Amino acid sequence: MNNFKWYMISTVRGKEKQVLESLNNRIVAENLTHDFDLNAIQDTGAFKMFLRPSLTAKENEKRLNGLDYTTSYINLYPGYIFVKMHMSDPAWFLIRNTQYVTGLVGSSGKGAKPTPVSSLEIKKMFKKEEQAAIDFQNGENNFGYTKGDILEIIEGSYKGWNGIVNSVNHKNKTIIMTVEKYGQKIEVEISITSVRFAENE
Repeated sequence: MNNFKWYMISTVRGKEKQVLESLNNRIVAENLTHDFDLNAIQDTGAFKMFLRPSLTAKENEKRLNGLDYTTSYINLYPGYIFVKMHMSDPAWFLIRNTQYVTGLVGSSGKGAKPTPVSSLEIKKMFKKEEQAAIDFQNGENNFGYTKGDILEIIEGSYKGWNGIVNSVNHKNKTIIMTVEKYGQKIEVEISITSVRFAENE
């Protein structure tokens, strides 16, 4: 079958990996592998999470000192995974009825099947993932933070507050982010080592 197209699945944020694993198991268990391009992605078959490498402050310090360090990977599109498939009725039903799946992007509801993601958009996503890996290798974005990320401030006067990243200055190792305090939105500049990804985000 050569009419496989890419679709975007929305999930509960933070559960993307579980959804990916569950779907891979279910399409085999329910004999629907013919509706999925199992050769689309090495290791994950028809399913894809676009990832960027990231280091905690502690792991980055190890890296700078030439020690062994552990790289973690952050979803570039939190709350979404992608699938290359033929949108048959059984396959569509299986995806929608998988735990932590909240829907498929491009579906208007009322029984209408979702529209596929364009080839151009998918190419841009692969390019973005590739660039994130290059930046990481070059030491330009070791922490993996980017605009729109939700981070928790772990030290200083705003300790315990969550904020949204507006911009990252890799040269100065600082982040400008917006925090909400007492109903007021405040823009603050924080050291990259003073934040971490917020839990459940």
